Amino acid sequence: MPEIELSGRRIQYEVSVRKVRYMRIYMTPSGKLEIISPTRRVEPFLRAKEKWIITKIEAIEKAKQLSGFPYLGRFYNTGSGEKFKINNNMIKLPHNKKLESTLRVRLREIITPLIQEKAKKLNINVNKVFIRKQKTRWGSCSPKGNLNFNLAMLALPPQLIDYLVSHEVAHLVEMNHSKRFWKLVEKFHPDWKRKRRELKEWWIIVHNNPIWKEILEGGK
Repeated sequence: MPEIELSGRRIQYEVSVRKVRYMRIYMTPSGKLEIISPTRRVEPFLRAKEKWIITKIEAIEKAKQLSGFPYLGRFYNTGSGEKFKINNNMIKLPHNKKLESTLRVRLREIITPLIQEKAKKLNINVNKVFIRKQKTRWGSCSPKGNLNFNLAMLALPPQLIDYLVSHEVAHLVEMNHSKRFWKLVEKFHPDWKRKRRELKEWWIIVHNNPIWKEILEGGK
């Protein structure tokens, strides 16, 4: 795998050559640097993106140093138990499918009244709501009026959960990211730009947390 030195770091990267007009750069939550490019000559492009790359790497390194299980925005010490139970700074976690099942129930309990509230304010109907282990997004909306939410949302602070629900319900009105869509979101969250930045940080945290990784990478 090719390497480049940026800010005193030797950084590996992977190039995927495709028929594209412009180079695109991605950093996976685990720290893998990927470039989609019409050519394999990407070093000048990477040097131009040096600040962005180093900032991403530092965020990932910071996330890997965090300990505990993030749940509703707080980090808890963990222990084993027959049932999911919170006691001060400790969460007892059941094993495997029982834990996942419990988390699904908890998330649905949290988001159902939020969905109903947002839908009522926007005067729309919601069809079905699914909780999934999505690999690339926090949530999505289908043209059939179905809403999909990522199980990992339970790691987030309540205000970010509320934002994600508002975002997806607003898509039932505007199936795009137009100015009209963001005006709808703004009715619920005037600070939506800040929350979107925070969600990027939490995405890195969740996907570098050993317990959440095991939950999300388990069978569907």
